[in-house]
Amino acid sequence: MKKESWYIHQLTHDELKVFVEEACTRKTNDKAFVGTVTPAAAQRIESVCGKKVEKIMLESGAIRHSYSKEYHLLEKDDIFHYVDVVNTADDIRLSGKKHLNNDVITFTKDINGQILFAAEVRVNHGGWLSLITCYRLHKKR
Repeated sequence: MKKESWYIHQLTHDELKVFVEEACTRKTNDKAFVGTVTPAAAQRIESVCGKKVEKIMLESGAIRHSYSKEYHLLEKDDIFHYVDVVNTADDIRLSGKKHLNNDVITFTKDINGQILFAAEVRVNHGGWLSLITCYRLHKKR
């Protein structure tokens, strides 16, 4: 049986847990389709950057980067908030930075303290948001 391409199959929560664990313990360059952008969030994102996005992806390198920096103040399960924060962010901003020539947008939300996800907008490949990094703005109390 042929394995489905990463961009066709959206990971379940259990599959996402395995993906994150493998990303943190092995040096891989894997990609995963982790969620869809709601119509309301897509409209907010387009109003910020002028580009349409539909799907949310994770790359193992971004997970490793986020968790390897102690000053990011992340808890074990913080990465699992990614899709929710994109879709229900308290604040969405164009960062003014580029990553691989793509616009970078930041999404913040208060989940036991402010958490920020920075994602690049990849419109050339079907309107994807790809995580660059995430961190907590302040240590949880």
